[in-house]
This record gives sequence, C-alpha cells and structure tokens, in this order.
Amino acid sequence: MWLLFFCNIVAGIAIISFQSPLLQDLLRTTDPLASPAALAGAGATLIAVSSVFNGLGRFAWGALSDRLGQLHTFRVMLATQALAFVALVFTGNVWLFGALVCYVLLCYGGGFGVMPSFILNTFGPRLMPVLYGGVLTAWSAGGIVGPQMVAWLKDTQGAHASGYAFAFGATLLTVGLILALLCRPAERPAE
Repeated sequence: MWLLFFCNIVAGIAIISFQSPLLQDLLRTTDPLASPAALAGAGATLIAVSSVFNGLGRFAWGALSDRLGQLHTFRVMLATQALAFVALVFTGNVWLFGALVCYVLLCYGGGFGVMPSFILNTFGPRLMPVLYGGVLTAWSAGGIVGPQMVAWLKDTQGAHASGYAFAFGATLLTVGLILALLCRPAERPAE
C-alpha cells in the first residue's frame, strides 16, 4: 500500500510543483512573443483549476472505490495516469496539456480519497489509524522525490526536461500498476 501510494504521490506532486513552468515553456513554443505577465497568468490559472480537480478527486475516486473496491480503483488510477503521462510527452497543445494535468491531479487527490478505506477494509478499524499514519509517510517521501527529480531534470536536460519528467512519471506509475496487479484484494479481518 505504501508503494502504491508513493507512486501515485510522486507523479502528482511532480506535476503540482512544476505545472506552471511546464505550461509556460509550452506556451513559449506556441507564442514566442507572449509577455512574462501573460505566461505567469496562464500558469497561475492552471494551478487554480488543477487544484479544484485535486480536491474533487478525493470525493470522486473515493466514491468510485466504494463500488469497484479500493485495489481495483488504485489500478485504474495508476493505469490511466500512466497513459496521461505518456500523452504529456507528446502533446504540444496547451488545452490538452491543461486537461491532462487536471486529470493527473484528479488522481493525485483520489489517492487520498481511497487510501483510508483501503487500509480500513484490509486491516480493520483497530489497525487503521496506525497504519494510515505509516502509509502517509509515502506523502512526505513523494514530496521529496517528485519535485527533486523534476528539478534535476530541468537543470540537466534543458529543453528535453519535460519529456524526461513525463517519461519518469509514466514509468513510476507503471511500476505502481504492476505492484497493484500483483496484489490480491484482502479479506476484511474480523473485528
């Protein structure tokens, strides 16, 4: 569970931390004469809109997991995000870029909406608070790894940094998906 959450967090938080600069870089290629204020405004707008999706993801994926099961929901989130990251490597369209970022953040928030019930349904109410606290350490680890990896790529890869960052995210999400596919849904323990 920690690793599934970690993969989801790293992908989402990497996007959160660099979505504005990535959008601004994309806008510069489509409109080289765009003013710095216009670029910053577009980046800020994407941050605001994507944060709404982050919040909505907590409710939407949580509700969906009540119907599909938490493990299956994590599988769907990881698989579809991996596809979104692959699409981000190749997109040059600003609107598609924004939509894909919003979807990734919908899934990022979804991890927080699904994980508590995932732990509860797997380990029961007695262990849930302690285990959820432990699994939340994946958030802090992901908060270090995701932004640091994207920053390192921006510093070392120049114009190709975003492509490598999206490929890194797709790879990490695929690893998470493989781990999720290897897991079996647990029987809820007796209380």
